Amino acid sequence: MKKPHYLYLLPFVFTLIACTGEKEESKISTPLSEQSLEFEIYDSLVVDHLGNLELMDISPNNQTFLLRDQNTDSILVANATGELLYQYKLSGEGPNQYQKNLYGKSKFLNNEEFLIPTTGGVYRYDIQGLLQKHYEPDFTPMAQIIIGGADNLMIREGQLYLNLPGRGRDEFGGQGIEYQQNSTHIEILDLKEEAYLPAVTFPASSKFSSSEKAYKFYSTYPAYAIDEDSLYIAYRHEAKIFAYPLTDLSTLGSTKTIPFDIFVENEPKSDKVDNKINISELYAGTINKLITIEDRRFLVDYLAGLTKEEYNEAVAKAGEDMNKQWEELEKMNNGGMVIFDGNQISSPIEKPTILGNMDKYVSKEEIWFSLNFSEAENDYSVIYKTRLIEK
Repeated sequence: MKKPHYLYLLPFVFTLIACTGEKEESKISTPLSEQSLEFEIYDSLVVDHLGNLELMDISPNNQTFLLRDQNTDSILVANATGELLYQYKLSGEGPNQYQKNLYGKSKFLNNEEFLIPTTGGVYRYDIQGLLQKHYEPDFTPMAQIIIGGADNLMIREGQLYLNLPGRGRDEFGGQGIEYQQNSTHIEILDLKEEAYLPAVTFPASSKFSSSEKAYKFYSTYPAYAIDEDSLYIAYRHEAKIFAYPLTDLSTLGSTKTIPFDIFVENEPKSDKVDNKINISELYAGTINKLITIEDRRFLVDYLAGLTKEEYNEAVAKAGEDMNKQWEELEKMNNGGMVIFDGNQISSPIEKPTILGNMDKYVSKEEIWFSLNFSEAENDYSVIYKTRLIEK
């Protein structure tokens, strides 16, 4: 009786499986710090619109793109092929417009509605640009620093998590020891109750909880992110990520220090705030963006900062021309986007020069960037679709 031919293939199959396993094991065992990563362009969204577009969000069904022209502050809605569906300007004094300052990117609530965060609370619009609801806070928001493209609104299970500063400002001020001891940094808006609730104070493991050093407001600006069960927050001039369970934001879950090779910390020397703004202090190490990604890792956008000596060197090289000073300072202030796994960080991730700011992270296979307008001038707008690869 002849043996089935497939039995003779078994040793070969086992060999293949063993080799594949060895490759997978080798790839997994490569330390994060030794990986060479890159954003690879493989697709794009082309919109027939002349302007400086940023992608704010993608609808849950992936069919609609919410964009903003940063030149005109107008909102555009396009479909997945780049066809322009709607265009409107919602900032202003009219009954259908929001009257306060835009405070971060707008986000889809569902396929037919989106939310706009402002310094006057959250505005809810339908896809045609008609105002549905204004969720006005029960305190007076006061923003001392505004970063237009920041992710200051997160949505999870009918609740909005907002970076909306100002609660307690009259009582505690906007900086200094009393602020550090009592302020909250996240507002939670329940869409059913239509009520704002404060959450997250400076934890004891943060230098900003100090009762001996008074930090200025621009050092404590928060970047934050949410995954399935936790809220993560990092403050602008501190290389740490603080984790809180969503079930109890009053309890600190963990503190992770990001092991940057260089992260300049310009520390105050008094418990009183010096209200004079020294430009060199702005060039401390900076956390610009925090994104949760797969495998409980983080994508961190940062700048290492400049020492006083480096700052003075850049200014002296540029002379009296302020524009040249900014250029020299930016050249010397190194950083980029890195992956942090809670212990190690990768080298800065390389990206093609045509890419501008990261607009939207969906997964490692879908990361959207705006166009770097200093590298190209077009009579249309392009949003690039990339993926994160190991070179």
